[in-house]
Amino acid sequence: MKRSVSFSQAQDGAGGASPASQTLVRGLDVLEMVATGPLALPALANRLGLARSTAHRLATALLERRYLTLVPRQGYGLGPKLLELGSCAQDQTMLVRVARPYMEALAAETLDSAHISICDAGGALLLERIAGQRRLLPALRVGERMKLSQGAAGWALLLDAPEAVWRETFAQDCGSAAPTAAFVDSMRRFVCIGYAFDPGDNSDHVCSVAAPVRGAQGNIVAAIGLSTASQYIDESRLATVGGAVARAAASISIDLGRPRSGYDASNAAVHGVQRGKPLDHGSTRKNGEFASPDGTKPLEAEPHSMHDPNVQVSIRAQTPDRGER
Repeated sequence: MKRSVSFSQAQDGAGGASPASQTLVRGLDVLEMVATGPLALPALANRLGLARSTAHRLATALLERRYLTLVPRQGYGLGPKLLELGSCAQDQTMLVRVARPYMEALAAETLDSAHISICDAGGALLLERIAGQRRLLPALRVGERMKLSQGAAGWALLLDAPEAVWRETFAQDCGSAAPTAAFVDSMRRFVCIGYAFDPGDNSDHVCSVAAPVRGAQGNIVAAIGLSTASQYIDESRLATVGGAVARAAASISIDLGRPRSGYDASNAAVHGVQRGKPLDHGSTRKNGEFASPDGTKPLEAEPHSMHDPNVQVSIRAQTPDRGER
């Protein structure tokens, strides 16, 4: 009987793959082969065109990592790890789908780059980015990670963590000699205002603002944010952008199942505004950005789902003065 030729064998024949990549592709071949149903080792090796010892070595490694499981009297089948990864992939896909309209609105209204990240493998993993109209080279590509203690997105993801976790994370990322106390003080302020911000004092002069997105149970599942060159922002505009990002995060959370009652005025707070007090619109018009021509259009005070039929206009940060490009 003629054996089927797998993709990994074709790569071997072409001589274009390294031994490490060949092993990886062969492992993927094993998973794809048992996807239609459990297979005993002899049948698995035969279908893959591999020596039984090679097939056994690959299957054993996948079994140890829970990508495969042993089905009594049938052989190897797909393992529980794949269910976990599939659930994560589905959650991330839904998160991006729900967040995209809000990201597009923020990017269009602020001219800045909008992004959403999740906590993954000890870092802030960038899931999606919507480019703005200002000139800004992105620090990260989609799929890359930034350390949790080194950017607004990571800080927003850490807002619910105890102070001990803040200190530990900062020390791990920046070294034990780094000024942990200043970082903790900043995190306390971020908790009070409902979002995190990096004013752009870093080497690339990029200012970023991010707010936590919460799931149905109230836990932080992501961080939505904006990034811009520090030349396009000052304290006044930072306050306005922060409020807009916080409301976008709250609106996404509502669409993800978070009860509307889970939010209060503090979620849209801005610098210098006491918790629970109305927004001081006068404090947002110093540099003319984010202001309507007559300076009278207010920011929305409450988060709204874009799917709410009773809301004609979704999150709006005001029409910005396009200013310098």
